[in-house]
Order: sequence, then structure tokens, then C-alpha cells
Amino acid sequence: MTASSPAERKLLALNPDPELPQSLALQFFQKLRIAVCAGYWQPGEPLPEAQRFAELLAISTADAAMALDQLRADHWIMRDADGHDVITPKIDQPVSRLASLSDMLRARGFVPGSRWLARSVCAPDLDEQWRLNLQTGQQVARLERIRTANDIVIGYERSTLPHSLLPDPLQVGASLYEYMEAQQLHVARAVEEITAINCDAAMAARCGLPVGQPMLRLTRVSAMQSGQLIELTYSYFRSDYYHYVVELNG
Repeated sequence: MTASSPAERKLLALNPDPELPQSLALQFFQKLRIAVCAGYWQPGEPLPEAQRFAELLAISTADAAMALDQLRADHWIMRDADGHDVITPKIDQPVSRLASLSDMLRARGFVPGSRWLARSVCAPDLDEQWRLNLQTGQQVARLERIRTANDIVIGYERSTLPHSLLPDPLQVGASLYEYMEAQQLHVARAVEEITAINCDAAMAARCGLPVGQPMLRLTRVSAMQSGQLIELTYSYFRSDYYHYVVELNG
């Protein structure tokens, strides 16, 4: 790698400034974390080893290794099968706007995917009845699938809509929200609840995860501008892949 190569210039942008009051190790960690979040490295592209960072920058190998260790501990990067550090397909969920999972993954450079487990019309359970304010005798369309990022399983999702709004659940393709938009079912607002859980045996069997794996359960109820409730979705994501962002202004 020559001094003029784009790859080396990209790394030199992470060089800490000895004139600043923060330690070189802290500056490097902060810059590296920003670079990882900003997409300096694409999904699947290995990050340099700690020794390579140390060779180019004014830091020790120990400081570089410590920064990489912290990013791993925070689940921003992970080891691949070859032992290289790569970007984790983390889902950044802001609370200030509605966004589909597919859009959030694409924004971080990952290819979203899903594997259908079931698409059916059935009688609602009690939770679906009260959350969607269904009348007695109403049926629902229920969709269940595994969600992936670059073919890595990141969770399980179950969505329920009133049958009158989704007569044939087999018509839903890769994106439920794209289908809804095509049918003029515009989501104007949504209420989302987040609960920390441990992966039970049933979820472990669905997702291929170990029993006890920490997960986050998201419950979203969406409504149109008229106030009509149109969607109930339960999403179960690995907690190391889900990043919930809250910005408070006052």
C-alpha cells in the first residue's frame, strides 16, 4: 500500500491530534466508531488489524486493539468465520420517524431479506382483537417470517392486518409496507413498545439462535390518518443487532 493509495488516506483520516486534551486512545476510538457507523467499510469488508492502524497512526498497537475490542463489545463490529473484524448489520431505529426494516438495513449497506414461515387468514387471538380493535367475527391476515441481513438471521417478525385490508396475504412480497402503500394503506402514526426478553426454545428453533440469547421484542400498532388501526407487528431482534436511538430536546 503506497502513501498515495485511497485506502491509506482513508485510514490517515483517523489520526488523533496530540494537541487536543483527550488522550490519543480515546480520540482514535471516537474516530473509528464514527467511521464504522458512517460506512467507511462496507458489509463483509474486513477492517484493518490493530497492528496496521498502529503502523499508520500515532497510537500504540495496544490502544488500537483496545478500540477494536470496545467496538466488538458494543456489537458495532464482529468476527467473521475467517477471524476478521467486519461491520455488524445493526438496525438503527430512530424514535422520531417511521421507517421500514428494509430501508434501515439498506441505509447501512446491507441487503435485507426474509424467509416466509406462514401467510394465512385466521381467527384473531385475544391480543390481536384488542390491539386492532376488531369486532366479533372479524378475521385477520397473519404473516410470519424470518428477517435477515446479508443472509444473517437477525430476528423473527409476525404481522397482523384485518382481513378486510389484506384479503390475500400471499400477495405480500418482500415488503409489507410496499404492499400497503400500493393499496393506499398509508401509515400516519404508530405506537411502538420495546421489551427486553430472552430467547425461548420456540424462538431458538425458528431463528437458529441459542436458548437464552438476549433479544428485544418490538410491538408496533399502526394507524391511518383517519385513526383506523391497520397493522400489528411483533418483531423479535437479537439485541446485539438492534440499536434504538432516542433524541431528547428541551
